[in-house]
Amino acid sequence: MSSALPVTDPAAVRLLTHRRVRQVLGAFLAGEQTVAGAARRLELDLRTVHRDVRALCAAGLLRLVREQKRAGRAVKVYAAVAPAFFVPFSVTGAAALGELGADHARRHERLFLEAFAREFERLHREQGGGRQWGVRLYLAPEGQVQVDQSYEDAALIDAGVRYQGPQGLLLNAETAVTLSEAEAREVQAELIRLLMRLRPLTLTHEAQGSGRPYLLRLGLAPVTPQERAALSGAGGRSPGPAPRAPDAGS
Repeated sequence: MSSALPVTDPAAVRLLTHRRVRQVLGAFLAGEQTVAGAARRLELDLRTVHRDVRALCAAGLLRLVREQKRAGRAVKVYAAVAPAFFVPFSVTGAAALGELGADHARRHERLFLEAFAREFERLHREQGGGRQWGVRLYLAPEGQVQVDQSYEDAALIDAGVRYQGPQGLLLNAETAVTLSEAEAREVQAELIRLLMRLRPLTLTHEAQGSGRPYLLRLGLAPVTPQERAALSGAGGRSPGPAPRAPDAGS
């Protein structure tokens, strides 16, 4: 059974639906902490964290544990009032369930596109050899109208069949597929297994200070035939994977 504390008070709900304030509260979930310690851990301004801590205490989400005496002003130590918190959708003010994670999704998407473009442009400068990169419209061997991006002299083949762009450690595949329900369930299971395999690797590297961060996007959602058709700028079948660059060793 969940040990999360339900939060429905409007003031507390406003705090828990604010990204930075959630971060501040999260710094106190593992145990007792000072404002200065939380600010260092989160790399946030001390005054900002102090203001958030006061608000969290007033809302009943943080509590003052004790004061450590020292020369001058005593240091206050705080702790979260529960190991976890739960805000019901019905009290968030969101019009739809999807809105709850919309802000995070937008920030993640924006950063991914910026990071991908930055790295792709670097690889293109190094490997392009003066060739032009652009949008192509052509009839694919399978008979469908294809819209994609590639070099001007590249073969008229979808990147999902043979990638012909600059090589590097990045990948951006945005495509629509047609599957049976059983096949879609297997794809979903494969993606979940991948995430589960990557989590312990991530935690190990973060604990050791090794590796480097990468953004990973995975998704699967059913759409209508009309929605899929709307993805195609040519009015035919939806385009295949967007420009992508696999590992240079592949």
